[in-house]
Amino acid sequence: MSDSPISSFIQQVSDLAVQAISSFIPKDLKGGLPLMLVTIAIGSYIMILQLLGPFVERKVMARQQGRKGPYYVGFRGILQIPADLGKLLFKEDTRPENADWFGFFMSIYLIGLTSIMSFAPLPFSKALVGGNMSIGILYVFAIFSIFPPAMFIGGWASNSKYALIGGFRSAGQLLAYEIPMFLSILGVIGVVGSFSLIDMTEYQILNGWFMFKYWGFGLLAALIFYVAGLAETERIPFDIPEAEAELVMGPRTEFSGWRYAIIMMVEYVHLTVNSLLFIYVFFGGYDFWPFGKSNNPLIESWRHNELVQVATITIKFFLFVFFATTVRTAFPRMRIDQLLSFGWKQLLPASLVAMLGILFFAGVFS
Repeated sequence: MSDSPISSFIQQVSDLAVQAISSFIPKDLKGGLPLMLVTIAIGSYIMILQLLGPFVERKVMARQQGRKGPYYVGFRGILQIPADLGKLLFKEDTRPENADWFGFFMSIYLIGLTSIMSFAPLPFSKALVGGNMSIGILYVFAIFSIFPPAMFIGGWASNSKYALIGGFRSAGQLLAYEIPMFLSILGVIGVVGSFSLIDMTEYQILNGWFMFKYWGFGLLAALIFYVAGLAETERIPFDIPEAEAELVMGPRTEFSGWRYAIIMMVEYVHLTVNSLLFIYVFFGGYDFWPFGKSNNPLIESWRHNELVQVATITIKFFLFVFFATTVRTAFPRMRIDQLLSFGWKQLLPASLVAMLGILFFAGVFS
């Protein structure tokens, strides 16, 4: 049994997870008490973002829709998200009759594991980074590419027509938007000459934020990346795979209890990671000054302060949670044909134009 292909695959994926988690620790702090403290600090910061993200979203949606939102559980509803999580974790774990048990388990395993692994190369400051990988953003996209087949496997293994149709829709949508999402950043990668997110941020510290450069092509690429990121997380108006009025809950229909909690957690993990990627690639990363190198020594000293960098990332993240919530509140759901047509016929050509425009005005072709 230990030599079977399935057990070998699980062992390889587990080894990758351990390497990804250990890469969060800066090399000069590995070993002993500092290792524990840094691990706790980074893990706590990520958990706080994951808990506050949906809380802020629900509060903003409530205000925009004339409601109170979470209010009674804890001070102004601050404990509502942990209460919902606890309720899901203690609910009965059910599986449909005749469902494929291995696919039903493996889909959740892959979804949860890859979402955690995607944080490895993300820098929260210049020093506080899991691993300054030379292929940082390529690594994140490679991890995210596992999500579409995992969702399809979950829908297929559920032995449900609704879940299977939702799995098809989910896989088709993610493919339609991940390609323009990646193409939109190729121009930035070509200018910087690196896949490292720290290198991209440091380039913007010296030369200015990418979304304000290259005669509007940087802004076009940023908009494409942001829209494709919302579609990749399957949020309104791009949530047709789990459109409640049509498909109950898409490929998630038959999952309950802790499995459903993991799926909902992954949705906000993807929102967090995509927002952070947008910030690193187009919005200056952990830098708060959008105009490149400054002659003011005070500004330059603040830009290289670790606490200021962490605070900058945090403020920018919640700003993008606000933007994503506003889009969710303001726009109606798209039909599946509109959704796929928009990805393949509008975003894909526009991403190619943005990439070529950035490279041209950056002087790569000159």
